[in-house]
Amino acid sequence: MTEATQITQQTPQDPRAEQRVLGALLIDRDAIYKVADSLKTGDFYEARHQRIYSTIEELLERRERIDTLTVQMELSRREELDRIGGSPYLRQLTESIPTAIEIEADARIVRDRAVLRRLIAAARGIAADAYDEPTDIALTLDRAEQRIFTLRDESSNAQLRHIQTALRDNYLHLTERMEHPFEVSGLSSGFREIDAFTEGFTPGDLVIIAARPSVGKTSLALGIGHDIARHGHGVLVFSMEMDTKQIVARLLGLNSRVDLLAMRTENRLDPDAASSLMGLPILIDDTPGLSIMECRTKARRASLRGKLAVVIVDYLQLMRTGEHEENRVQEVATISRNLKSLARELNVTVIALSQLSRAAGDSGAQPKLSTLRESGAIEQDADVVLMLWKDKDEAQPGAPRLIHGSIAKNRNGPVGRFDLFFEAQQARFFSRADDTGMPL
Repeated sequence: MTEATQITQQTPQDPRAEQRVLGALLIDRDAIYKVADSLKTGDFYEARHQRIYSTIEELLERRERIDTLTVQMELSRREELDRIGGSPYLRQLTESIPTAIEIEADARIVRDRAVLRRLIAAARGIAADAYDEPTDIALTLDRAEQRIFTLRDESSNAQLRHIQTALRDNYLHLTERMEHPFEVSGLSSGFREIDAFTEGFTPGDLVIIAARPSVGKTSLALGIGHDIARHGHGVLVFSMEMDTKQIVARLLGLNSRVDLLAMRTENRLDPDAASSLMGLPILIDDTPGLSIMECRTKARRASLRGKLAVVIVDYLQLMRTGEHEENRVQEVATISRNLKSLARELNVTVIALSQLSRAAGDSGAQPKLSTLRESGAIEQDADVVLMLWKDKDEAQPGAPRLIHGSIAKNRNGPVGRFDLFFEAQQARFFSRADDTGMPL
């Protein structure tokens, strides 16, 4: 490349916008309240502008008047007045702008340039990690994606909302609920018994489905995911216990009259059931021993491919952190905390399956939150905890079995018990019969 064709790349910045922001702050003592929650000292590129804005923030913290004189005195007290160009530069800032009316627009320019600089820094950090030839590629990829996602979150303008705005949104929500009284406000589980307590699953929530082995927690989770996908919402399934073939067989069983045993041993297939699954937005990952970092990475990629609504993790105790935790309880706590963060980050509902400890027993008694296996942090992090258990007595062969359930924790609603029927041949749950005698 010749010198004539070389392009000089300058660091993203706008000194004039920075000057206009500072000038507006010096001539209007109330202007700081328009930008204080969105503009930070590090957003300014020039060092002297950072010092001036930091001084203004200090005066705001002490609830002192902000004008040319007070800023000059504070800079002098810090012995930084000469480093910003002295009082003549402060006077130049105030004379460069007639009013503070455009401060929010100028602050946006300053902030946007800062985001671009941070993006460049993140790219350099990612490149530096790659040049070091790390042995843990999954960890390196996770750190790279985390840099970008963190930058995206930091760049979003999460300003304070006046209660009037919140009240208006609440009024619109209530009006919509009154117009559609029989519809849940969140993502329906497909089971009215569950929706009666939760009003549907909310994006950002961590939902735990807990049970002892062979009670049906995987079948319930897949049934919920299948119903959500049927309504056009994206579902991502992480299965560490069963492979993709078994997951697909379970999903086929939800739509077919052919039982799972016949599908597996007699090679029988229901074409209609298979056709009904073809267009559903369901993604499956059956990586055994999946780490929480790999889970986060794959979930982010899935969210970029299309609208993702639900992430199902089967099951939590089979996941690992990929790091050396002091004990298993601490490791499960780290996984639980990261699943909750993932739900908030991607604005999805995370449904994680969990084992109950032996203390829950198989006596047919209702399990307690304290029996969540290996970690009390699961109980703390979860927004909804759904528990399943069955009676000690065995059901008659071929007959649907009654499975008891409870919403043991509900951060935003009531708790209580419910019952569902479980059909083992198709590994599916269904609600109690309606007036016609047919299952819903």
